[in-house]
Amino acid sequence: MFPGRGKINFATWPAKLSVVALLMSLPALAALDTVSTLFQEARYEEALEALEQGGEGFRVGEATLWKVRLTTEPDEALLLLREGLADKRLPDAVRTRMTLESADIEFGLGRYQSSLKVLIPLLDENQGTLPGNVYLRAGLALRALGKLQEAREMLASVKPQDQAFLLARFYLGDIALDQKDAALALRYFESAVGGDEKSLHPRVAAGKWRALLYESRDQDAIQLEQALGRNYPGSLAMLEIQRLRRKQREDLEAMTLPDSLDASTGGNDQSRGRYALQLGAFSDRSLALDFLRRYRDRLPDLRIDEVRDERGQFLYKVRSGSYVNPALARTEAKNLARQFDMEVIVADLSGATGRND
Repeated sequence: MFPGRGKINFATWPAKLSVVALLMSLPALAALDTVSTLFQEARYEEALEALEQGGEGFRVGEATLWKVRLTTEPDEALLLLREGLADKRLPDAVRTRMTLESADIEFGLGRYQSSLKVLIPLLDENQGTLPGNVYLRAGLALRALGKLQEAREMLASVKPQDQAFLLARFYLGDIALDQKDAALALRYFESAVGGDEKSLHPRVAAGKWRALLYESRDQDAIQLEQALGRNYPGSLAMLEIQRLRRKQREDLEAMTLPDSLDASTGGNDQSRGRYALQLGAFSDRSLALDFLRRYRDRLPDLRIDEVRDERGQFLYKVRSGSYVNPALARTEAKNLARQFDMEVIVADLSGATGRND
């Protein structure tokens, strides 16, 4: 697609092979040379014209891949790919590329089931012989669908020598962190680069930093943070660490209660309850903190639970209490709803993301 012109950027980072690299790895004819040169010079309109005039100068599937790269509409690109994949003459490498392109676009549109569906025939027919990016994309689609065990199995299929191995290990570690298994996450992050700390990718380093904090290895986390700051000061990973540091400080500030407040449950031990009362859910953490500050004097046990939605995005849920008995939780929810004139729901905390009862 023309950079900056399309409505959706479906060149998604985690599982995108370069179309240019794939096509230029083949012996190119004059027409292909012209298109690729114009594309690299960002002369997209001229590249599209050269593509239309190329005629028989392209091998099977090459023109379709270039059209997909140059189109600005995802639905149009998907149609081109479906038509291209119907050609029985396609070389295996081009068929794989087209399939992955389709899966990438579907994933970028948030259609995770469709993304996985596109890949299934390829996975069934070519077990163990596919590029790692195919397993990576399938694993991320499975994760987005909540099928974590299958996602782990798919991500673990990426071989160490494959260029997608590092990202596969990162996402395996990220899943482990979501499930509060910091020790397993550390093993995945460390295996991403074979234990060579000097070549630790900044994104993997940020994941390892989170795991070290979970393990209460604060000094190791500080040393890693300092090394990342020296080597990659402006990286997205470093910005993420700085965001999490701010979050820690805000948590401490927000959860500091006045001495006169008693946060006990009045003798009823509900610390292990399955249910909580949810008063709000925010995609912006600062809004959740504002909400907490506004009501914490009247609800001393108010807290923020950070969870991921089905797309992997963070949500900040403001909750209170902990109940074993769902009927009691529903009664308290109604009382709070009347008291504060707001919607209060009962959240079931037994699931990975805190389902609503």
